[in-house]
Amino acid sequence: MNFKKVLRDTLTIKFDKAFGLDIGDRSVEIIELEKVFRFSIVTYGRTELPEGVVTNGRINDQNILAEKLKKLLKEAKPKKVSTNKVILSLPESQVFVQCFTVDAKLKSGSLTKAIVEKVSLSLPINIDKTYWDFIEKPLADKTKKLVTFISVPKDIANSYVKFCNSIGLEVVSLCIESLSLARTILKSSNRQSLIIDIGSGATNLSFFDSNDKINMSISIPVAGEQMTQAIMDKLKLDNVEAEILKVKQGFKEGGDNTVRPVIMPLIEEIIKEVEEAVDYYEKTFNQKLDDIYLVGGSALLPGISEVIKSGLKREVQLATGGLNINLNSLAGKGNNFPLFANVIGLGMLGASGEFRDLNLLKKMPSAEVNSVNKLNLFNMGYLSKVNAVRTIIDNKFVLVVMVAMVGVIFAVLLQQTKDLAPQESLTTNSVPNTAARIKLSAPIMSTSSAPVTGATGLIFDPKLRLFVSSTTKMPANKSTTTKAIK
Repeated sequence: MNFKKVLRDTLTIKFDKAFGLDIGDRSVEIIELEKVFRFSIVTYGRTELPEGVVTNGRINDQNILAEKLKKLLKEAKPKKVSTNKVILSLPESQVFVQCFTVDAKLKSGSLTKAIVEKVSLSLPINIDKTYWDFIEKPLADKTKKLVTFISVPKDIANSYVKFCNSIGLEVVSLCIESLSLARTILKSSNRQSLIIDIGSGATNLSFFDSNDKINMSISIPVAGEQMTQAIMDKLKLDNVEAEILKVKQGFKEGGDNTVRPVIMPLIEEIIKEVEEAVDYYEKTFNQKLDDIYLVGGSALLPGISEVIKSGLKREVQLATGGLNINLNSLAGKGNNFPLFANVIGLGMLGASGEFRDLNLLKKMPSAEVNSVNKLNLFNMGYLSKVNAVRTIIDNKFVLVVMVAMVGVIFAVLLQQTKDLAPQESLTTNSVPNTAARIKLSAPIMSTSSAPVTGATGLIFDPKLRLFVSSTTKMPANKSTTTKAIK
């Protein structure tokens, strides 16, 4: 165990964490995590979207999406999120990833120029209309280095950030799904891995090296929605009926399964694409693929992992848990992990901040980033009042003010203590010679055992240590409570 790391994690206070948000074509997931020794769930939620609200990663109806997301945030369990800061996943169907080699000697400006030229010739995109970045990686061949290029259309990124801002959310990072999944699933080991993410609109293949760095990414336009459509067309069902039947029967073997023969050609198409991608990867990178993980909503269809395993003739694991995270809150609801795998990775980044991913938000001009009216947080209601106040006032500012207030209070108390010290000394050591001495609340001591007659007709009784009226008759040898004259 790395005790230094454990101690650091324990003592580090996170004043500015964020929650994860994954907006898909047919669902939205949120999660907030915290970390002491390992990650644990603070709150989470999931809601399904009507067809057409988001299509192929493009937001078509912001009003419905806003209503769904605000309701999800208000009803998150077991409590509301504690911050309006969010780590947002970009739609994988709109993200372009390409890996290629360049001369190892290229640096800075010359490297950027070479990347732009390479991408312009090989990708069907206008690079000027995208936000892009890249990762460098050394190769065994010292004369070359691997570049992983990642980009997203500007209008897509801008629309997601502006949508979040419209409901009071402040985007602090724009991540890509494949890197988020790797953070959740992969273990740091000397193994080559493939994550097959079968979603609603597309199946994404992400290849990672032994350092959990992405080497290659491919998108296949076949997934859950195409299966549902095939069932609708073949069995003459509406969308709801077809979806229910697909989820219930899936790829189960048996003569009573009317769905399997309809959707088998689609899964076979996915398997063929995976086979070709794996073969290309192993030859290009001269590495044997070790692990294959299956995630995504459609990965939960009955029997699908067995079909893919049989088709690839390789071991395939349905992802059921994350690395260094307590998922007890998700237990008892079936295996929901494939649904939350992406957003868990986003939540891990928001809770710890120790991961260093590409953040395409940094590529956006400041005019496009986070125009949030934080005062609206009270009206939106998905943050508690305490957290709304904490969010409106920057946390670092609050911390400084609190420290300053404690210092002021301490200084005032110290000054009061100094001011009281001379008065206490005066009260104890000096007794006035006038009748004002009667008003002293402290008892007056006499060196004589005989009563002392005061100038006002009062007698000081040394036994009772009180002034008493000279006309009061005191019982002999008895301790009697006598009213003091103040």
